[in-house]
Amino acid sequence: MIRAFRGSWAVALGSMLVGCVGWPHHRSPAPATTSATPPTAAALVAYLNDNSKRLHTVDCGDLDLDAKQKNQAIGLTGWMVAQKARNFRLAAKVAGNQMVDIGSNDHEFWFWIGKSEPPYLFHCSYEDFHRGQARLPLPFQPEWIMQALGMADYGPPEKYQVSVRGSTVELIEPTTLPSGQRVRKVVVFNRQQVPQVTAHLLQDEQGGKIICAAYILEHMHDRSSGAVLPKRLNLVWPEERMELKMRFDDVVVNRPIEPQRSASLFTRPRLANVPSYDLARGPDAPGNRPGAGLGLPR
Repeated sequence: MIRAFRGSWAVALGSMLVGCVGWPHHRSPAPATTSATPPTAAALVAYLNDNSKRLHTVDCGDLDLDAKQKNQAIGLTGWMVAQKARNFRLAAKVAGNQMVDIGSNDHEFWFWIGKSEPPYLFHCSYEDFHRGQARLPLPFQPEWIMQALGMADYGPPEKYQVSVRGSTVELIEPTTLPSGQRVRKVVVFNRQQVPQVTAHLLQDEQGGKIICAAYILEHMHDRSSGAVLPKRLNLVWPEERMELKMRFDDVVVNRPIEPQRSASLFTRPRLANVPSYDLARGPDAPGNRPGAGLGLPR
C-alpha cells in the first residue's frame, strides 16, 4: 500500500499539472559578519523557546504552493491554520478544484491528495504512529510544519550538540524514529549576533544523508508578538525527488479561534465519495469514521 501510494503521488501530479510557480532555490543569504564565539546549546534552545512562546496561532489566508516531483510540477493556492500544540489544517486547490487536505489535532493526523490512486483519505493516531504500528508514505507529519513555523518547544539543552560550519551553527538532537531508525534532527542557524533559523534537517545518523528538510528562504517579523516566522518555506524529500515550496501571505498571528470554528477546522473531514484508510489498521468500515461534515470549513 505504501509503495503504491508513493507512485500515485506522481500520477496525481501529472494529472493535475497546470504549470509551475518558480521561486529561486536558495537558502537565506549568509550574514556579512558573524559572531566571534558560537552560541551554546542552552542559548539556542532559549532562543527557540522564546520565539515559540510568542506564537499561539498562525492563520494564513493566502497560501501559494509549488509542488514538484522529478520533472512534474504544479501550482496550487490555499490556506493554512496552525494552533498549538497539534492543531493544524492546510487545504489547497487547483483551478478552483479542491486537491489537498492535510490536518492534525491532539489525537491524529490525516492527509488527502485529489486524483491519487488509491483515492484514500489517509489518517493515523499519534499513539499508533509513535508505537511504530503505522508507516507513512512519506517522511511527513503536520507537526513538522509546526516546528518549521517556529511553534515547537525544545529542551532540555543537555540532549543537544552544537556544531559550527562556517557561517552557520547547527543544533543537533540524536533521536530514534518510530520505525527504529537512528537519525539526527538538526536546526540550522546563521551566525548573526541575533541568530536566525535557516533550516530544519532530518538526517541519517551514520552518513548525515538528508532524509527530509525544511529550508526557510525568507522570514517575516510579527510586530504585535515580536515573533519571527517563515515567509517562504521549502520542504524537500531528496530520495523521492519531491519538493514543496510554500509562500505565506495575509498572515495573522495569535488571532483567537472560536470553539465552533476550532471543532470544524481540526476534525478529520468526511469527503464526498472518498474512502478512509487507517495507516495502522487498513481501510475503514463504511460509516465508521468521524468528521465535521462534507467539504472544508473555510
